[in-house]
Amino acid sequence: MLTLTINYEVLPDRLITIKLPEEVSPGRHEFVLVLDEKSSPDKISKKLMKYAGTVPAFKKIDGVTYQRELRSEWR
Repeated sequence: MLTLTINYEVLPDRLITIKLPEEVSPGRHEFVLVLDEKSSPDKISKKLMKYAGTVPAFKKIDGVTYQRELRSEWR
């Protein structure tokens, strides 16, 4: 198995062309493409906030009060 790490700017047409190194033999291969999108803090918090209030066990707990109690134990 050969692992290639390639940084590539995706253009508006979203078409990429990759020339493989010589050690890749012609024939049938399986390719796995992983996109590592760099998320901005705003995108991350929006993704996390969709879970706000979804855990029934935490509905009766005030999150800020809970955190302050935990932090007071650190002193």
